[in-house]
Amino acid sequence: MELLNVRAGSTIMRQGDKGDAYFVLASGRAVVTHLGAGQEGLRVLSEVTEPSAFGEEALLGRQARSVSVVMDTPGVLLRIRRDVFASFVGRRAVEWVAGHSDLHTSGSIRIWVGSERRRHPVGEGVLSIPLTQLRERISELDRNLKCYCYCRDGKESAIAAFLLTQRGFNAQAVQDGRNAITRDAA
Repeated sequence: MELLNVRAGSTIMRQGDKGDAYFVLASGRAVVTHLGAGQEGLRVLSEVTEPSAFGEEALLGRQARSVSVVMDTPGVLLRIRRDVFASFVGRRAVEWVAGHSDLHTSGSIRIWVGSERRRHPVGEGVLSIPLTQLRERISELDRNLKCYCYCRDGKESAIAAFLLTQRGFNAQAVQDGRNAITRDAA
């Protein structure tokens, strides 16, 4: 981990850049923004205050940054580079489960976290929350329910399970994504 003292106005991550690190905000406040296709100007998604973490997509996937984060006040960050994280934690950061009918138990919820551009499988009891909206919609989820995260190939579900787990949920990524949820719905 690297300790970074940052100034107000410092850009921590920029939307569209390659994700190469995960951050823990130890002190200070930052603003999370997003520029959607066809939008004029940035949309403020949230304010991040200590202690908070962000950038987990960089650790588990290879997508470009989906948001920008700029420090609103001076602060202190802990930065974990992807290569360091992978060497210590790697795939163990996410609990994986095979898709099967046992995932239909009471006390659990199945969440399709694939991107908005991909059609989610139709299935009874499947909640569709694209990964890009998960942080905004996390309050819709019941912390008492076990969360099974699905997507087409496992990348987005791994990120979603990691994100939910970091926020106190009991979450797992389902292996074989779309095929598993289609089999389960049959």
